[in-house]
This record gives sequence, C-alpha cells and structure tokens, in this order.
Amino acid sequence: MKERAIRVLIADDSALSRHMLTQLITAQPDMELIGSAASGREAVRLATDLQPNVVLMDIHMPDLDGIHAAWLISSRVPHGAVIMVTVEQRQDYLQKAMAAGARGYVLKPFGDGTALVANIRDVHKAGMDQQLKWGAADRPAEPASTRVGRKIAVFGSKGGVGKTTIAVALALALQEEAKRGTVLVDADFMFGDSATHLDLAAKHSIIDLLPYTRAIDSFLIAQVVESHASGLKILAPPARPEQAEIITGPQVRSIIGAMASTYEYVVVDTQPSYDERMLAVLDLADVHMIVLSAQLGALNNTRHFLDVAKVLGFPEDRMCFVLNRADSLAGLQIDDVSAVVGGRPIFPIPSAGASLSESINNGVPLFLNEPYSPFSQAIKALSRQVQSLSS
Repeated sequence: MKERAIRVLIADDSALSRHMLTQLITAQPDMELIGSAASGREAVRLATDLQPNVVLMDIHMPDLDGIHAAWLISSRVPHGAVIMVTVEQRQDYLQKAMAAGARGYVLKPFGDGTALVANIRDVHKAGMDQQLKWGAADRPAEPASTRVGRKIAVFGSKGGVGKTTIAVALALALQEEAKRGTVLVDADFMFGDSATHLDLAAKHSIIDLLPYTRAIDSFLIAQVVESHASGLKILAPPARPEQAEIITGPQVRSIIGAMASTYEYVVVDTQPSYDERMLAVLDLADVHMIVLSAQLGALNNTRHFLDVAKVLGFPEDRMCFVLNRADSLAGLQIDDVSAVVGGRPIFPIPSAGASLSESINNGVPLFLNEPYSPFSQAIKALSRQVQSLSS
C-alpha cells in the first residue's frame, strides 16, 4: 500500500473503460486503486465499505444510475469525493451531478489522462483542506454538560395552513427568551422556505452535515447554520429538491439530537408527511404543535394525525393545537374544530391580512416589524404556552 496515497474507486459498466482507468491510476505514484465496480449499487456498496478518497463514476450505469449513486456515496463516505467521468456533455447532466454532490466532471475520452489525474489531485486536496478546516485539532473544547434543549415539531395538518409562518414567528419569540439560543430547522426538505421569510440566502444546508452525523458537535453546527439579525439560527433544507432523497431518518434523528445539545430551543418546521424522516422528528419532539385552519381538509388531516399519534404513543399533554386565522372560520363554528381535536384546548392566532403577506415578501417577519399587533401578541402567548409544555 502506498503511504498517504489517494485511494481511488472506479465505477463504470464498460470493461474497456475500467481497464483504461485502472492502468491510469496504477501508474500514478501518489494514487492507489482500491476497487472497481460495474454497476451503481456495487459502487455504493464498495464505497461504503472501502471509504475511498475519490470515486470515478460513469453516469449511465445498470441498476442504479451514476447520479443517484453519487447522492448515496456523498452521504455515506464522509471524506470522499465523486468525480463523474462520462461521455455526456449536456449541461443538465452537469447540473444534476453537482447537485448530487459530485466534485468534478470529466468528459470521455480523457486522452492521456493528464486532465483527469490533475482533477483527482485537486478534488482530493480540496477535501483535505476542508477536513483541516472542520477538523478536531482546531475546535474549541465542548462544554462539560448542558441541559438538553427543548424540541418543538411544528406540523401542518395541510398545505397552506400557515405552518411555516407560525414556525418562524414562534422561533423568533423563543429566541427572545432563550439563554442558549434557538435554532429553526427547516425539515421540509424538498420545498422549505423558512429562510425566505427571514430574507436569508443560505450558503449551507442540512446536506453539509450528512457526512458527519456520527460526530456532530457545536463547532460543526456553527459552520452550517445561518444567522439572523435577531440571533435566531437557521438550518436550511437542501438547495435542490432532488437532494432531499439522500436524507435518512437516522440522519435526521442524529442532527436534531445534536441541535438540542447546542441550543435551548429547537423548532422544527416539518413537511406534511409520515415518512421515516418526519416520524423521527415527531418521535424526538418534546412538543407537537399542530397548525390547522377552518377547512374540512385540514380538520380531516388533523383527525388523521391524532390517530397516528395514538398508535405511536405520543403523550396528549405535550400536544398544542393552533388554529391559524382563527377569526376567519369560513362558515364553520369553533365547536366544529374543537370536536375534531376531542375537546382539547385550541390556541387561536388571528389573521394578519395583507400585512402578513407583505412581511413575507419583504423578508421582515411581522413578529419583528409589528411587535404589538394582535398576531405578534398571540405568538408571544403561544411561546409561553410552549415553554410551559416543554419544561
């Protein structure tokens, strides 16, 4: 084995291409070929087992294409990088590859291999530099032991009920009270837009934490969360919807747990789903906040949530039902809503009308812009309720 060699895995369904790449890599004094795969699934399996520094991946692979394989490898090989080696010159393939986590894109035929070898070295060096930047050597010592933060899952009974608006406002309200700060985790992994509500352009996202889910600490978290002027921190969803596919339930569980070790309050803006990621969030939550509106669809979905919660054993005394736009019942009666939630207390949030839409469009939350409005006062009261439920 070559000392400190760049460990390379080849993944290509063409025997000729594998042979040419093998000759090229084995001829380099600073590289070591550690494996070769002829299909996408084999590439993922070998990459997971062997933990290469660089994977040379063809796009058109049997059983699992190279783009999907790159997604999986990027999440399972913390210190590795994927370089696509392909005949595809189309811009959309390049964009998909980069979105999937690829760090290089080299076209076939690669001639004498000079450009490809240089790309391997550059990509590997960039990865090593990032490891040094995020490495343990320069990290400040973690505090001895701190109280685990409270985790609040904000669950919308239906799209359009104002779940994200409530989640953002609640997080801002909790931030005003939190000694160790509050983080808003946008767990609507495909279409989350909480950062838009706060006029933040996210440079990082939850994707950046996936390779480190076994050892996340406050230092790593500080590298990826975005900071709002209020002091609130945001963990943004993936920049591209297709990247959401690589996030798993265990990874979500690990990330939420790490956030709770760092912040006093973790507000999780969920997506209307019961997949393994959302079930992980709901299972970890200290408070389940269900946002509903006076619509039959939202009420039916709330009833469904209660059925799921009963099966999973979620404690009723940690549930908080929020009726958004409570002064616009659209022909229904408050008793109709109360009957759906089994007579449990319902927390009303008044409609804020056009002011709320303007605040979202301007990226200045109404809670901050109009702190004495009925909406903001109701959010402050909701914050106190959440604090009492999670204590």
